Amino acid sequence: MPTNLALIGCGAISQSFYLPALAKHRGEIGRLWLVDPNDEARSAAATVLAARQVRRLSEIDEEVDRVIIATPNPLHFPVACEALRRNADVLLEKPFVIWPQEGRSLIENADAKGKLIAINQTRRFLPLAKALRRHVVNGDFGAIQSVVHREGTKLVWPYSSGAGFSQGVQRTGVIMDFGVHVIDFYHYVLQPEWRFASAVHDGFAGPEGLAEIELVANHAPVSIRLSRYQKQENVARLVFERAVVSFDVYSPGAYSVEWNARGAGRPSTRNGDPERRTVAENLLLNFLAASEKREEPVCDARSSLPVIELLDEIYRCSHLYPADLGNV
Repeated sequence: MPTNLALIGCGAISQSFYLPALAKHRGEIGRLWLVDPNDEARSAAATVLAARQVRRLSEIDEEVDRVIIATPNPLHFPVACEALRRNADVLLEKPFVIWPQEGRSLIENADAKGKLIAINQTRRFLPLAKALRRHVVNGDFGAIQSVVHREGTKLVWPYSSGAGFSQGVQRTGVIMDFGVHVIDFYHYVLQPEWRFASAVHDGFAGPEGLAEIELVANHAPVSIRLSRYQKQENVARLVFERAVVSFDVYSPGAYSVEWNARGAGRPSTRNGDPERRTVAENLLLNFLAASEKREEPVCDARSSLPVIELLDEIYRCSHLYPADLGNV
């Protein structure tokens, strides 16, 4: 039976990601609402996907089975709480909350109601992530020894609201932007116990654009450098007991494996499984299926909470970049 669904937030992420996927799978959804206080944002969304338009969720007087929340980050928690009060399953844009206590509250609330909170941690849906996770689970590479990840480009995202740059805004810079994706990727692939080591960033007077984070995954050092200012190397190198795995951080499937003396084989290039659908489609379909208990969610709030807790520690324990090291 088709499900009724409300898309809350019709800005850039909805127009580039959610709306095309919803339009392609419109037949699997019954009544559909576009929810946004901005008239122009709603109208632009309606050019992609015909749906009823309202300014806020409370204006919908019919039953809503599923809710996708693509609002600015500070609104994720209160809007998700409202959706749960209406007994809706929820798909939340990342980061699903800013503060760990909000995440724990949502999980407790959803569990009490028997509802799903799924999270858009996009990189879990990439062929690369699924292939590497399979190798790690199977023990093909042996234990992880170290990770070096360098990622960044000049910021060009078409923000609609500008909420992430408002005066007094907290935790909206590069760490919460795509740092949450990077850490969640390694959380999903390696499934480690995390420990914070150190971090520096340049965002103590506003959203940070540059960050260097040192973590420990099990006993392995993890070095992450993120930048919104200019292009970085955009490569990752994972050293395991038996092999070294390398990949372009913006490539969805290809990665190289170089076996060492403890491995079994010669240097080779592997590829993740090919995908017939876009990441957005896979996320949407997994959300719908998981909410109907037909399959497990690829990323739910409980599996994402350790990443939020780690990000919280990173922000609380970071130091400020020296003036001559910023903006690189």
